[in-house]
Amino acid sequence: MKITGLKVHLLEWERPPHHWRDGLPAGGPKGRETFLRILTDEGVEGHSTHWGDANIEELKWKLVGRDPLRIEEIWQDLWRNLRSSTFGGAIDSVDVALWDMMGKVTGQPVYRLLGGARNRLPAYASTLTLDSIKEFLDLADDVLSRGYKAINLHAWGRVQDDADLFRALRKHVGDDIVLMYDASSMFTYEDALYLGHVLEDLNYYWYEEPMDHLNLTALARLADALTIPLAVAEATVGGPFNALDHIMAGAADIILTDPILKMKGGFTGVMKTAHICEAFGMQCAIHGWMIPCLHVACAIPNSRYFESLQPEGFFIPPGMHTASTEIAPDGTVGPWEKPGLGMEIDWKWIDSHTIRTIE
Repeated sequence: MKITGLKVHLLEWERPPHHWRDGLPAGGPKGRETFLRILTDEGVEGHSTHWGDANIEELKWKLVGRDPLRIEEIWQDLWRNLRSSTFGGAIDSVDVALWDMMGKVTGQPVYRLLGGARNRLPAYASTLTLDSIKEFLDLADDVLSRGYKAINLHAWGRVQDDADLFRALRKHVGDDIVLMYDASSMFTYEDALYLGHVLEDLNYYWYEEPMDHLNLTALARLADALTIPLAVAEATVGGPFNALDHIMAGAADIILTDPILKMKGGFTGVMKTAHICEAFGMQCAIHGWMIPCLHVACAIPNSRYFESLQPEGFFIPPGMHTASTEIAPDGTVGPWEKPGLGMEIDWKWIDSHTIRTIE
């Protein structure tokens, strides 16, 4: 089997607006995503979302004519040439698509090919940023009634307002529900330290991205001052090598990674990161709600949860049906036992919502 081409669909559809913490851009009334197809001479395709800002001609120069099942060889070739190319904008989606193809050729779901540590795991309900404490409490009631036993807050990035929300939510849900907080790299050291102590007093499970995610010196200082685990490295580039930098600097208690975030390295890079974390006795938490995130979360032994953004499927193109939105009444989720990623593609929807193709 040989790779014969690449095709990227730029998708657009109607979706309600949303927002994150103060200072981050709000999302408008259009959903946008990219859909990568790696084509072969045997008709088998590998699929992924999140094609970045790569030059497709450079990627075709690297990929066309190669055996798509020699994934590590391709990964090494792309990774070691990032500095003088645009490969970094697509290495993740290319790697995910190759593993999807491997699953289709072998008849196995990707999570099994990657190791298959389990076939299900608990999901936590991950919020958008809502407009009031009452809205957050109402959402908590909703997700707990549907089986979730853990909630991750994306609040406003305002020190006292966020602290008030932490206290109100803990009082509302009681002590048995796992709570987490994602600051989206908002705070100075002093504010991050104050909020960390608030979270500790309320027995929150982790403190995600509390400060500038590139400042390992400050993160290490904060980690040393707090007992709540810092979950970091989501937004940095460099995959397993950057994760190791965080660990060796003392800046991380939990490493966050994602197979489709830019320059994390796809499945191959995330598995390397997970193994590094395992060697240090650490969790490798999988960020993200797309189906590749679910596969790799089930593949590794040191990730405790799957992130399920609320409402489920909010950022997923409606023409892609996957297991990632199917949270069971016991709050767990797992991939379907279908080859590859197991995505059910509505090709009519793809065609009607493609605003541009790159090939």
